Amino acid sequence: ENEQKEIETPTAIREEICFDFLRNEMITPKGGMRTNYLDKPHKSQFATGAEVLSESMGLLMLYGAAASDEALCKSSLGFIEEYLVTGTTIGYRYSDKAGAYQVNAFVDDVRIIRGLILADQAFEGDYLDIALAYGDRLYETNVKDKYAYDMYDDQYGCTNDFITLCYIDLYTMLLLGEYDERWTDVFEVMSGIAKGGYISDEFPLYASSYSYASMRYSEGDINMIEAALTALNLARIDDCPQRTIDYLKDSIQAGGIYGAYGRDGKKKSDMESTAIYAICALIAAEVEDEEMYSLCIDKMNRFQVLDNTSEVYGAFADPVSLDLYSFDNLMALLAYRQR
Repeated sequence: ENEQKEIETPTAIREEICFDFLRNEMITPKGGMRTNYLDKPHKSQFATGAEVLSESMGLLMLYGAAASDEALCKSSLGFIEEYLVTGTTIGYRYSDKAGAYQVNAFVDDVRIIRGLILADQAFEGDYLDIALAYGDRLYETNVKDKYAYDMYDDQYGCTNDFITLCYIDLYTMLLLGEYDERWTDVFEVMSGIAKGGYISDEFPLYASSYSYASMRYSEGDINMIEAALTALNLARIDDCPQRTIDYLKDSIQAGGIYGAYGRDGKKKSDMESTAIYAICALIAAEVEDEEMYSLCIDKMNRFQVLDNTSEVYGAFADPVSLDLYSFDNLMALLAYRQR
C-alpha cells in the first residue's frame, strides 16, 4: 500500500507537504529554521535541535527565491540580520541560550549572498545592496591574496589555513564579480583549486579539502555529499567533467550512492541520504539530463514520510526515530523546484 502511495503522489504535492511540515514544525517564531526536529542535549561542536544554522537560512532564502515566495525571503533575511550578523561576520549558528557564534562559514555566507542576488532578480527591493555589502565584508574577512578560507573567527580575528572544496561556490563568485572585480580574481584562483581536487578517472570525484599550508589535497575517505556538492559547484559554471556525471548516474542506476567511499572508489558505508540524491538531481538539472534527474528524484522520494498519521508527515525523515535534518529537507525542496 505504501509503495502504491509513493507512485501516486505527484511531485507538486510532495513539495507542498514537505514545505508545510517545515513551516509548521521547523521554522521558529523568529523566522529561523531549526537544524533538527528533535531536541537533543546541547553539544558545543555540533548544532542540535532548536539551534539555527546559517546554512539552513541560506538554503531557505534560495528556496524562497526559486518558489517566488517573497515573504519567506524577507523573514529569512530578517532572522539573519537580527540574530546571525555579529560584528563583521554572519555567525554560522545561533541558539537562544548562547546567541550567535562569532565564527562564520564561507560557504554559508556565499549561499546567503546568492539567495539575496536571486531574490533581487525575482522581487523588487534592496536585496542586491545587502548582498553586495555582505560580499564586501566576506572578502575582507575570508579572502587573502585571492584565496578563500573556510572560516573567520571574529573574536580572534583569524581564519583557518585550508579550504573545504565544496565551499567553493564558483557561480556566486561569478555573480559577485559582475559588481566587484576582486571576486572575479578569487573565482579564477579558486576554480583551479576545485578542479585540482579531481581524484582519478576511475573514481572521478573530488578530495575534501586543500591545505594552503602544505599546498596539498586531503588524502582521506570521501564524504559523498561534499564530493557531489563540489561537482554541483562545477556544473553550475558548466565545468563538471562528463565522467563525473556518468559515474554518479551509473551508480544510481546500479543501486545507489552511499555516504562514504575510499579513494579507490570502494564504499565505506551503507548509508544513503535524501541530500545526496537531491544534490545529484540538481547536477542533472544543470547538465539537462532529464533521465538522471528522474532517477535521482525517485531515489530521494523513498525517504519522504507519506503516512499522514505520522508526526513527521511530509518530511524527509526516519519515521521511527523521528530523526530529520533541515539540510536534507531544504535540499529536497530545491531539487523539486528544478522540475
